Amino acid sequence: MKTIAPTGGDFTTIQAAIDAIPQNNTVPIIYYVKAGDYREKVYVNKDFVTLLCEDGARVIWNDYALQLLPDGSTKNTFLTATMLISGHDVCIKNLIIQNDAGDGSVVGQAVALYAAGDRCSFYGCRFIAHQDTLYCGAVLNKTAHWALPYVLADTTENIADRPPVEARQYYEDCYIRGDVDFIFGAFRCWFERCNLHCNQRGGYYTAASTPHGQPYGFVFHDCTLTGDCQDGACYLGRPWREHAKAAFLSCMMDACVHPQGFCDWENPPRAVTSLLCEYRSTGKGAQGERHPAMGQLTNSEAQSYSPAAVLLGDDGWQPWQGE
Repeated sequence: MKTIAPTGGDFTTIQAAIDAIPQNNTVPIIYYVKAGDYREKVYVNKDFVTLLCEDGARVIWNDYALQLLPDGSTKNTFLTATMLISGHDVCIKNLIIQNDAGDGSVVGQAVALYAAGDRCSFYGCRFIAHQDTLYCGAVLNKTAHWALPYVLADTTENIADRPPVEARQYYEDCYIRGDVDFIFGAFRCWFERCNLHCNQRGGYYTAASTPHGQPYGFVFHDCTLTGDCQDGACYLGRPWREHAKAAFLSCMMDACVHPQGFCDWENPPRAVTSLLCEYRSTGKGAQGERHPAMGQLTNSEAQSYSPAAVLLGDDGWQPWQGE
């Protein structure tokens, strides 16, 4: 196992370690990441990569959406990520991934992790930012253009040559901090025992964009929802796209959660539906009159939500069994 360390080790940056892996890698590669700050923007464009991190290992960068590009345009949400993962079968344990650009009301969106790969799993990680902390969705055209040669294979010239992905991801014992729409995207994701923490600004824990016909979106099980914001200042989420799906199962919700739970997306208008739902929520944030359209799962309906149902697929992927 090779080591990444700020001083010494086989590599002094995470990106150098990723770049050392062959482009079409098919064998498991494991790196041990020593504690310390890695101030770099990281593109994990290789498959079968595992990062095992010491306590205090942190990758940090400060790109933001209102930042100007050489052509005079602004950077756009999806170019701001501190770490972008386009490889499949990537596993990260115990890493802090942070975007420290600052308050979204000043700098706009600033993503910590852009997770675009299938069968990606995260254990004991911390994702810290403000607006749009964690994006779980596919590589976009503009992202691919600006991130070359990292996001696409060396022989790939056009994003259209990369097959579309309906990806699955697993997050266990992670801490996710942000404010406006800070967990967003289209993928099927299971969050187990995670702490979702809203900054002082308040906002929305989720903004799902689940495609039509996809059976599951974001599922939060046994998670804790907390915040530094005023009571009732953070909604469970709002539908970024028409068929948005998000479910909170047996979650503890602090008083920072708005009594309404979910809320409609205003412009363009997208209404809350029963696909945005909860089951056996507890805590002060579980009290009050919920949005009339959001779902309240019955016992039998809740049983249809399991890691296997959401993530297993045809390949038998079972990240909840441990990596």
